[in-house]
Amino acid sequence: MEKDDLELIHSILSGDEHAFGILVKKYQKSVHALAWRKIGDFHIAEEITQDTFLQAHKKLASLKNPSQFAGWLYVITDRLCRSWFRKRQLRTQSLETISEETLEETAYSNYDREQREGTAVEHRRQIVQGLMAKLPESERTVMVLYYLGEMTCEEISKFLGVSSNTVRSRLQRARKRLKNEEPIIQETLGSIPLSPNLIENVMRNIDAIKQTSSSGGKPFLPLAALGSSVILIILLMGASNQFMARSQPLYSFDAQSEATIEIVDTPVIHNIVSKPDVQNRVGSDALSGRNSNKGLPTGTESMQNNTAQASMQWHLPEDAKARLGKGKIYEIQYSSDGALLVVATGIGIWIYDTTTYQEVALLTAHTSAVKCLAFSPDGHLLASGGNDGTILLWHRSTGAQKVLTGSTKSVSNLVFSPDGQTLASGSGGTIRFWDTITGEQKGALTGLPEHISNISFSPDGNTIVSVTWRGDICISDIITGKPKKTFTVQMTDNVFSVAFNPDGETVAIGSRGGNIYLSDLNTGTLNQTLTGHSEDVQRVVFSPDSKTLASSSYLDETVRLWDVDTGEHKRTLTEHTGEIEGLAFSPDGQTLASSGSGDGTIRFWDVRTGDQKHAVTGHTEGLSSVAFTPDGKFVASGYGGGVIRFWDANTGLHLKTFKGPNYEASCLVFSLDGKTLACAGGIDIRLQDARTGAEKMLLTGHTWGMHSMALSPDGDILASGSEDTTIRLWDMQTGAHKKTLNGHTQRVYSVAFSPDGRTLASSSDDNTVRLWNVDTGETQMTLVGHTHEFEGVKSVTFSPDGKTLASGGGDNIIHLWDIRTEKSKMILVGHTDWVFSLAFSPDGKTLASGSVDSDIRLWDPHTGQHKKTLTGHGNWVRSIAFSSDGKTLVSGSDDGSVLLWKIDP
Repeated sequence: MEKDDLELIHSILSGDEHAFGILVKKYQKSVHALAWRKIGDFHIAEEITQDTFLQAHKKLASLKNPSQFAGWLYVITDRLCRSWFRKRQLRTQSLETISEETLEETAYSNYDREQREGTAVEHRRQIVQGLMAKLPESERTVMVLYYLGEMTCEEISKFLGVSSNTVRSRLQRARKRLKNEEPIIQETLGSIPLSPNLIENVMRNIDAIKQTSSSGGKPFLPLAALGSSVILIILLMGASNQFMARSQPLYSFDAQSEATIEIVDTPVIHNIVSKPDVQNRVGSDALSGRNSNKGLPTGTESMQNNTAQASMQWHLPEDAKARLGKGKIYEIQYSSDGALLVVATGIGIWIYDTTTYQEVALLTAHTSAVKCLAFSPDGHLLASGGNDGTILLWHRSTGAQKVLTGSTKSVSNLVFSPDGQTLASGSGGTIRFWDTITGEQKGALTGLPEHISNISFSPDGNTIVSVTWRGDICISDIITGKPKKTFTVQMTDNVFSVAFNPDGETVAIGSRGGNIYLSDLNTGTLNQTLTGHSEDVQRVVFSPDSKTLASSSYLDETVRLWDVDTGEHKRTLTEHTGEIEGLAFSPDGQTLASSGSGDGTIRFWDVRTGDQKHAVTGHTEGLSSVAFTPDGKFVASGYGGGVIRFWDANTGLHLKTFKGPNYEASCLVFSLDGKTLACAGGIDIRLQDARTGAEKMLLTGHTWGMHSMALSPDGDILASGSEDTTIRLWDMQTGAHKKTLNGHTQRVYSVAFSPDGRTLASSSDDNTVRLWNVDTGETQMTLVGHTHEFEGVKSVTFSPDGKTLASGGGDNIIHLWDIRTEKSKMILVGHTDWVFSLAFSPDGKTLASGSVDSDIRLWDPHTGQHKKTLTGHGNWVRSIAFSSDGKTLVSGSDDGSVLLWKIDP
């Protein structure tokens, strides 16, 4: 007789591991179907499926209600999918709302290509893809779970946490829409097999975990402006700061970046002395080479020094009063002479002097986050790749920029050929080759796997090497574009990072499981396996002499140094407190620079001793939330890693940092007296002392993460909206749970109180806006008007007089609703992507909207007139808020920066 979940879980907790294998077999297709729908890649979905069961096994004893095991798997899968997207930085947006066409195109095309299916199968796939795209998200999910996951309606019900009648209704509606095409959908989805080794792999990893845990190790856890241009040219030429101070004519290589190749061959001469504004922005100490970090010993973090604070204000966008933070770090590179460290961030490219550790320039020609960097072999060219697919070539002696366009996807890899005449770029499943003199595209390799981890030229420059996330290595002829050799590194887990040694003979692969594999690039032979990291080796890099390998881990927050010849672990560097995004050796190999997006630092290490030489601070993770204190004097900003920073709103100075929730400081709300800060992170809400950061209370009850909180006008009630589809009301003084509002059928993205506190508005991915009676908890009205099938309504806010409710959606528009008539009285159009955040000015004369398109728009809510667009963020705007006097708007972005904007009456 087949055991139910309750019996199986009881057996597992009693020591019967075979019972867990039965659970894996029972739910593997369901979990994989969900992961595939969210991620869009068949094989990565298999990997996430394995991680889901590994995490479920580890946390099984903590499951309070074993009968809800199926729904628990759904939660774990969903979170792992979010984590995967966040780490890979494919695009910073909600998984539930990524274009389904894009996901399915990637998934099917990769699967079909790898399986080398025939024309008939490809034709069926295209048909099914088009058919499924016609379905609403809720119906499409049920169809995928039913046919691909082979689940019954009752099983889908438990898995999604909705009633079986709802599942049957969605399935029936989908079948009705696709009545004539259902057979081909059933045949196509039902014929895709999972790896036959999935259960075996899960159980083998569980055994490995036990062995690791018993040995005392950590268990595996699944899981230009003028000034900057001037300085860059001088510094890239190798001149010292003293030379810069003496120079009279300085060269600018500002360029208007258009969607074509643009070459600026004639530098414009400027005298920076006659430009006091430029000189002040750059900072005289940085120009003269004097270290303003006086009184601080070497190795002291220097965020509070005036130079660091001043540098945040370089190249402020028009209408911006201040920038708080220097942006999220994606990659770091040393210049060929070692005098500079170049840092790719969400707001541009920072240049640091490696002698003084001071910022000397900020390059802002990119209009989106800068993801990768590369110096030419002779050091004359710097290449930078943006999230928008744009590549810039910077020439050190003339200041000329070349803008290389041709890709609409984020540029993930850049590398120069040995002779410096060709630049290769990796984007999506394509490697493009560019002439570095003319800027023209010379050729391209297409049809490669979507997720290329790294690329490199051979020493003779005739071939290009690419490594995929599965460890597949392809050596291709750059003339013919055809593969010359392919092989797969023998490894037990998937690729997370890749580095090639300088002689082109060895590739180092950092894996999700924590191992590092050193493989011969000519034969594919696995030479060594380096073990020590607990999991997720995020970066690997070889020293210039190829004798040392540096590696960093996403979860154990360490940098390790290895002897390449012997595989010996030489030392561990342990000062970082979060995700480590970048590693770079100085050209002489004596210094290692490491950048942490989690703690916002760039640390310089003595390679021989392992001692920290210096730490530069001020960089940040992607922003999740911003909030003014009630008096408007201070700003709090919450970040992806759970860090909360406080800033002086008048001076822009960083005042203090609190450690909030471990997961994410997703939303922040101050009490009316400003003494308490409510911070939502994961499924919990922390009430913290705003002065000390000490936790006062922990509010628990939500089962999924939160996107929004709001405080009632009298300060007594805190409302929280969650991905679990519910809204909870809490007593702000005691922390007691007052009531739960049920009605939305998908995640709740935003909540807002009316000015009189009697009504609460909420928006959801179910494409509705609901108004609730706060006293009774009943729905007063439901507003329907946003039209996008998948993206839902992301934000709501009341006007100060309470007569108008604004809502922003995934359809890129804003509705202004008349609360009395329950009708949309005006539609505001202008954003090109989701409207993610909204705020009325205190006088009600201005409505501000922040969008995934990275812009902030100001509107007249009475006439619907577009007043102004505030541009300057390099990624989507997650959170905005007005100061109490209405003169300042604060915005937080995924680019890692907070901007304070001057708002005219």
